[in-house]
Amino acid sequence: MRIGIDARALTGRYTGDRTYWRSLLSALPALDSDIEYILYTRLPIENEERIHAPNLSCKILPSRSDRLWSLIHLPAAVRKDRCDLLHVQYTVPSPALCGCPVVTTIHDISFRLHPEWFPWKHRILLNLSAPQSIYRAARVITDSESSREDILQAYKCLKTPIVTIPLGLPDGYGVSSDTEMQENANQMAKDDYGLTSPFLLAVGVMQPRKNLAMLASAFGRVRSQLGISLILAIAGKRGWGVEEKRLQELAAQGGGKEAAEAVRFLGYVPDNDLPNLYRACSAFAYPSLYEGFGLPPLEAMACGAPVLVSDAPPMPEVAGEAALIISATDIQAWTEAIHLALTDVELAQRLRQKGPLQAARFSCKETAKKTIEVYRDVVKNR
Repeated sequence: MRIGIDARALTGRYTGDRTYWRSLLSALPALDSDIEYILYTRLPIENEERIHAPNLSCKILPSRSDRLWSLIHLPAAVRKDRCDLLHVQYTVPSPALCGCPVVTTIHDISFRLHPEWFPWKHRILLNLSAPQSIYRAARVITDSESSREDILQAYKCLKTPIVTIPLGLPDGYGVSSDTEMQENANQMAKDDYGLTSPFLLAVGVMQPRKNLAMLASAFGRVRSQLGISLILAIAGKRGWGVEEKRLQELAAQGGGKEAAEAVRFLGYVPDNDLPNLYRACSAFAYPSLYEGFGLPPLEAMACGAPVLVSDAPPMPEVAGEAALIISATDIQAWTEAIHLALTDVELAQRLRQKGPLQAARFSCKETAKKTIEVYRDVVKNR
């Protein structure tokens, strides 16, 4: 069986989409050597992003634009290479032009449910393309049961089977009892990111649904209450609809000028640095208003950070009893929860112990196994 992969996300800083392919492709080739994978990209994959396996190859398809690449160049290459199936994220080219069925992964449909969170151009393009992609696909893979229900409710007239396959972490990702590793993490946070005092960490693209405005407000209040030089470190590339100055102003409302200055914007953080930041932080906060899955809290739990998440689906599904779950819109509740995580030593230790156990339930190898089951079922019934 030959599987084509739209691997463009591996050629840029595409956060969640990129992480999805990296994790999945790190496990897929080793599970069945009889399956051949061809990664199709528009640009070269950087050395550190390359995945080496005897049954995996990469082909670069030059194009003047991503749209032309998706509609013309990718289908032509897939057809020429006689792929049995093509796997993409979101945008599905014509299966007739590909000469094979197409499986798409749709992580969530926040653009449909909450259009106010997106720039008008993104909103229009996604709402036009998503129904067509679902209709064309032989299967839709999504990350959680809550996301699956959202898709079924939003696109009731579409009959494409939707399969839930939770995301997972690579083997070896996570906490270590090595004291030297913890010390190295603390030193890296200090030397590379200037995080010299206790810090609260948030990770994700800066966009409205990440609810950073609420977090900044709660942070300001907590900093004032504790009377310590606590830092709010926000790791993630600039997106839209969230202004750094506004977040600092919100922190200042509860904690004054010093709280505003203590909001640090780390920008895009390389994947190799994230585990150290998770280990070094005093607590990890993920107050998102909506998610398809929510991988950063899982990563943070695996690294032994005390984790606080919102009650937005599917966060309770992911966090279980290994994190504090707080109403996404309750600033006072977040203020109290952050304060508790930073001051209650027994609670923090309990969360640090439970986190890795909960994270271990989600493996990218298991994600890959279930994905192969989808491949086989689609090819068998094409």
